Amino acid sequence: MLDRPGIVLGIAALVLNEGATDENAREVIAAAVDEGVVALDTARAYARIDDDGVGERLAAEGRERRPGLPIITKAGHYRAGASAWHSDGSVERIRSDAARSVELLGAPVDLLLLHRADRVDDLEQSVATLAALRDEGLVRAIGLSNASVELIDRALAVAPIDAVQNRLGLGVDSFAEYRHCREAGIDFFGYAPFGGPRAAPLATRVPHVAALATQRGTSVHRLVLEVMLAVLPGYWPVIGSTRVESVRDAVAAMSEPIDDELRDALLGDLESRGVAV
Repeated sequence: MLDRPGIVLGIAALVLNEGATDENAREVIAAAVDEGVVALDTARAYARIDDDGVGERLAAEGRERRPGLPIITKAGHYRAGASAWHSDGSVERIRSDAARSVELLGAPVDLLLLHRADRVDDLEQSVATLAALRDEGLVRAIGLSNASVELIDRALAVAPIDAVQNRLGLGVDSFAEYRHCREAGIDFFGYAPFGGPRAAPLATRVPHVAALATQRGTSVHRLVLEVMLAVLPGYWPVIGSTRVESVRDAVAAMSEPIDDELRDALLGDLESRGVAV
């Protein structure tokens, strides 16, 4: 779906975190776009009670800084209350979500994902609807989010899919879905690449990389992204930065050269945790 490897900015935290403001979101998105992210990631569910389109609207505004920048969005999951989200993979809901996304983004959707593939009542029906939207030209590419290997295979039995977006926290989550997608020629987008807010600090999970970061005077997060981009073909990290400084640091990983010392440090850290890449 994307023509080059790189970092994707996820907009969820910029909308859903406590105290999130549109002003900060615009600043972070602008910095990410200007620094060279390869796509923006949003969803119908990245909404507020009084504004169902804020996440996609912010993404569309960001794309105005670089026309043609791909935007990923998701259907079939929506905000239903202050702390409540519901999943609905019906034909009616997916078509309604897709139409609203096209309206907010001002163009056909570059990549539309079924947001909670693990929670829909009829996955096959949901995938058939996505495929029909692709055939009709409302979306350019389709896929699943939050999907196990089993669900990916069930989807492929209905129609070709272009991408999967799952959580892939380094040293926390299995690489099984990534490897499965790689073998099937499906692009893989990994959100929460550092493990998310509840995970142990990244430096404790990749101690050898953390030591190199200290030696080189850079952040462990940047070094991790550098080497992940190098050793995981067909994988795009989706970062959730909420500060301009952190998004600039992350995107800088796209232009840094990878070396054998760094590669071996990360692979060794993962192997010590029983994680096979």
